[in-house]
Amino acid sequence: MSNEEDTSAFELRARELLRDSVDNLDAATRSRLTQSRHAALAARGTRPSWLDLRVLAPGGAVAAAALVAVLLWGLPSHHALKESGSALDDLELLADSDGYELSQEPDLEFIEWAAAMSEMDPVGT
Repeated sequence: MSNEEDTSAFELRARELLRDSVDNLDAATRSRLTQSRHAALAARGTRPSWLDLRVLAPGGAVAAAALVAVLLWGLPSHHALKESGSALDDLELLADSDGYELSQEPDLEFIEWAAAMSEMDPVGT
């Protein structure tokens, strides 16, 4: 007897025993099993359909693509960053811990003039 024949004989015997066990159930047990099956199917059906992965996956993909498009479209080009030095100056001001205190000085024009002069003529020359 080969392995396939053993499996077939096993499957046939298992199927036979399962059918006999179902046929030998009393009516009350069958009724409870049927009610439990219907309750489980009803509970499965009450889950919101928007939680289903088949709905969330395409929606998430569309949202991710839209986010990437907005981010790429909203970012200034490299040339625009070079031309607008004020944006980079603002970022530098935010990164500098003393920058905020200096920006609150009443004579800010003098501080800007002094900084421009120091860039033109380095100290010691």
